[in-house]
Amino acid sequence: MFAALLPKSAPFLAMLAEQNGFLRRMVALLVEMLENPEERDRIYKDIAFLEEEADHLYGKIIRALSQSFITPIDREDILRINQEQEECMDCLHSLSTRLHIFEFRRIRFPALQLVRTINSMLELTRKMLDGLAHRKDCHLTRAFRSLRSECDMLLAVGLAEVMDENPEPEPALFMQVLKWSQTYERMSILLERVNSVAETIEEAVLKNA
Repeated sequence: MFAALLPKSAPFLAMLAEQNGFLRRMVALLVEMLENPEERDRIYKDIAFLEEEADHLYGKIIRALSQSFITPIDREDILRINQEQEECMDCLHSLSTRLHIFEFRRIRFPALQLVRTINSMLELTRKMLDGLAHRKDCHLTRAFRSLRSECDMLLAVGLAEVMDENPEPEPALFMQVLKWSQTYERMSILLERVNSVAETIEEAVLKNA
């Protein structure tokens, strides 16, 4: 009787999955930006639009959490996943801004493959969230670590490739080296944020499976 009188919990797990969908769509667009640099203006606008939509969802989750007495999992876990995914999208948007401004005519393969692999990592976070919603043990640690190792290798190769170029004879070449160094730095930050998202979801999965 008492339980029937309590307010119903907001669909937090569904909202976190929706937020994850925004994140995956943004990184898919980032892959497209690197594959088709001539479309960077359109793609950048699409990413910015999704980031704005995701901001609204982030606030909606926070408000719902503050008004809910009962939650499907610990409210701290909901708060952390919401925050980590939001910060990851902010980082992704920042990287897309750099790529848009720098206007690279040629995209380096390690950079493209790095973002493709990050895209695969985020697909694993979708599966982990789905497992969390159904109380299944699907933390996928081994698969995620394998992709993370691949990203670390690509990052090292990409930076080495940039540093091997001699920037002294031509100022234009020096600027390209500088731009790519900053781009790889942003990609490294994005990689850490994706890793943090996965670890946070994994903790929630282990607690609730």
